[in-house]
Amino acid sequence: MTYEAILTALADPTRRAVLERLRDEPLPVGRIAEDLPVSRPAVSQHLKVLLDAGLVSMQASGTRNLYALLPGGAAPLLGWLGDLRSAPAAPGTAPGWRRSLATRLNPHEAWQLFCDDLAIWWPVARFSISAHKEGALPQAVFLDPVVGGALSEILYDGSKGIWATVIDARKPDCLTLDWQMGVPDRSEVRIDFTAERDGARVTLQQDAETPEATALWDAVMERFASAANASLSNF
Repeated sequence: MTYEAILTALADPTRRAVLERLRDEPLPVGRIAEDLPVSRPAVSQHLKVLLDAGLVSMQASGTRNLYALLPGGAAPLLGWLGDLRSAPAAPGTAPGWRRSLATRLNPHEAWQLFCDDLAIWWPVARFSISAHKEGALPQAVFLDPVVGGALSEILYDGSKGIWATVIDARKPDCLTLDWQMGVPDRSEVRIDFTAERDGARVTLQQDAETPEATALWDAVMERFASAANASLSNF
């Protein structure tokens, strides 16, 4: 089973409630459906999704079927989540914020998603000049991934705000930004796209670590990972 199937199965609150009911012991459909706000046939359909995702097992017991949690069924998801943990810094790496994640996109696709399609997934409601000043959404967000280009937004009032300027761009390997938004002093942000056997590893690092930067880049990497997963079928 793949982690995508598990994520899909866990997205529904009723299916999560079914899994909770199976924590202690195997149960038949009737027991599982007790007090749930859906019909017994609907519970059977939810169980089929959980079976297909490899999260539960079914075994005949007399005239009824018993459903149970499948040991290790969530392993593909746990493995994928493990890839989202920060990679250890290499010896001699400068102090600062650093995170790394694996994606099944190749480096060219990961570059396209990060640079060309950034406006689709960036958490603008939390991290933009418009949101910081007025609690509003920007009208548009742009990244021109060439040396001298800028990462910028059109603010709620039509003016232009610069988040960062591009100081190095080597498509599809790395992008380096002179970051300005939300920091008292400018700092350098570098994004590397490294080919791996099953896709690419995206590593983002900033040369100064602050609580604000940590909150920003943790959210950015989480949203990028979700967008990369959702985009797999589009490339």
